[in-house]
Amino acid sequence: MTEIKKAENLVAVSVRQGLQMNLVEADIVLGYIEGHGFALMSDEKFQMALHDTEEEEQYGYSTDQPYTIREVVEFCQEMNEELLRDASSEEPCDKSHILDLRKDDLILSGLVERATAVIPPVIRRYKIVILEHLKRVVHVEAASWEEAKSKVEQAWKAGEYVLSAEDFAGVSFNTGS
Repeated sequence: MTEIKKAENLVAVSVRQGLQMNLVEADIVLGYIEGHGFALMSDEKFQMALHDTEEEEQYGYSTDQPYTIREVVEFCQEMNEELLRDASSEEPCDKSHILDLRKDDLILSGLVERATAVIPPVIRRYKIVILEHLKRVVHVEAASWEEAKSKVEQAWKAGEYVLSAEDFAGVSFNTGS
């Protein structure tokens, strides 16, 4: 696979996948991809992959993920939304930067709408880790923090404290490995 560095090359790949894209749109997409530490790769059959350049620099390799042009523009739109949220919450806010991000948002929204109409979503299998957090406050008398912790830990190991749904303190969802 070779890296897509020019807007013209991205236009050619997107047309092969069914999405008409102009040079300005392609340039914006490439800017978001490169600006976030990624590169787009393409093979001779115009199949694309998302290449993590930061992962490659850090570990010496990158696990390229197959991506359609629809997934690419959706990814860029998500990155733009995140940048827009961050820029809007800064004090003082850079109104020119926010305006540029809003212009990009309009362009990316149009691309996503057109891509959604011509390219079906790709169904993939994902590993998601559900991590529930339980919490209980236990009062114990001791001469020090270490002694108190040790007493509670021993009691927990002995089954004196069994946390349950009543001790629920939150949940997080992460990608699994």
